[in-house]
Amino acid sequence: MVFAYDDLLRLHRPVHDGDVFSRRHPKMARLNRAKLFAPFAALTGFEEAVRAKEVPYVPKRVLAPEAAAALNGTLNRLARSGPTRVKVEYFEVCTDKNHDACGRMGLYHTLTGVVRRVDPTGRFVMIGDRCIPFDAIGTLTII
Repeated sequence: MVFAYDDLLRLHRPVHDGDVFSRRHPKMARLNRAKLFAPFAALTGFEEAVRAKEVPYVPKRVLAPEAAAALNGTLNRLARSGPTRVKVEYFEVCTDKNHDACGRMGLYHTLTGVVRRVDPTGRFVMIGDRCIPFDAIGTLTII
């Protein structure tokens, strides 16, 4: 089988030593040639923005009156006791201004640690170095 450009496929690279072409177009260094084939991202930050949109934000759950009373009792007990190890699930509101969920939805996080302080007037509990408002707590379990 004969191809239309079969004769061109068998040719070697042209050699330009000292002619007009080689003076006008000097050979490119290997490092610069490698840059030609490097990956190129036309939209910088686009992949990070897409990944940020994939975060599954959820609305904040409203506690049932019984669960709220039990949580209040546990917080009162922690305020009177010394350092106690607890496991808390709390809600953190989305602060990403580029996301539709900003300010109205968020994520639930679980934290295990020792209660350092319970402030009934400021309405927060401090676990380790994390300050969690009472309103953000979903569940609180003494371990």
